[in-house]
Amino acid sequence: MTDQISVLVVDDKPQNLLAMKALLADSGLEVLTAESGPAALELLLTQDVMLALLDVQMPGMDGFALAELMRGAERTRHVPIIFLTAGSQEGQRSFKGYEAGAVDFIYKPVDAHVLRSKVAVFADLHRQRLVLAERIVEQERLARVNALMLSALGHDIRSPLSVVMLNAELLLRQTESPSLQKAGQRIKAAATLLGRQVDHLGSLARRPCELLQVQAVRGDLATLAAQRLDVDSNQTVLWSPPVFERVGDTTGDFDPELMAQAVDQLLMQAATHAGDGPIRIHVDGGAHRSLMLRISFDAVLDPEAAIHLFGGSEPVSGMSSAQVGPGLQEPERVARAHGGSLIGSSRARQGTMFELLLPRLQSER
Repeated sequence: MTDQISVLVVDDKPQNLLAMKALLADSGLEVLTAESGPAALELLLTQDVMLALLDVQMPGMDGFALAELMRGAERTRHVPIIFLTAGSQEGQRSFKGYEAGAVDFIYKPVDAHVLRSKVAVFADLHRQRLVLAERIVEQERLARVNALMLSALGHDIRSPLSVVMLNAELLLRQTESPSLQKAGQRIKAAATLLGRQVDHLGSLARRPCELLQVQAVRGDLATLAAQRLDVDSNQTVLWSPPVFERVGDTTGDFDPELMAQAVDQLLMQAATHAGDGPIRIHVDGGAHRSLMLRISFDAVLDPEAAIHLFGGSEPVSGMSSAQVGPGLQEPERVARAHGGSLIGSSRARQGTMFELLLPRLQSER
């Protein structure tokens, strides 16, 4: 933001260049000048400008030809161009200028007030773009730092969680006291829930890529999931009707078409890997700001299936520790497009689970 902002003036008459420099002397801008199109192109190889003022009528390469060459070069493609012309204000000439990439025309003799006003507008826009670019860079840096912090915190939380889970399991196996059994079950359930929330945090920390366009409307996620079970294509692949459960208020903002696709794909994967065991669908609207859809079954994935769904070169305990595999890429894109996440796990004695978490209201994203 401390660098000098430059404007380029191209005119084949030296006196016109001197006059333009004088008119812009108090603007706070650095005025670069060139007496021909080739000289301007050579200057633009080393200098960055926020605006180019090009004389239309120049010998050899005129202003229109220079503008076309500027538009064809990556370095100068986005530089705004104002044409300076002593010709009449005829529509054909103006049309040609706009085709060449002009954003405006100034007719000679130049009105000093008009010139300064138009240059000031482009200077302000340029400064705003610089501020925006700096903010984007800073936001990207913060996003990377946040992702690293979430990953580190997730790792730090998982370690004590595994200890809690182990001790809860030992308590359940070694005690016959009903009260202690009940306490162990509560500890295990709470630790399992916390582990899934950590998985969702890890999924949300990953930056979205090629997000889908969401046309969100108010709908009921449980109703949509139940309706997808009645679709012929899903009934064909399901061995038996899934066990369906809804909890709380399951209404929220989502794209029904995209969400239907995500549910269909998750059901397809569940039907493919569950064998003849039951599939459970649980839609939870108990949280104030989020909705959750979980599809689970008892079977544990074999290594090849785990790689297909969860990515990586070997089975993993959840999607947050590796890239999502091809089997779940599309439903995860739907979740991320809504500002949510998709996680999963496949473990002995726990079976396999896909869990899709969405913000209840798109306005709160």
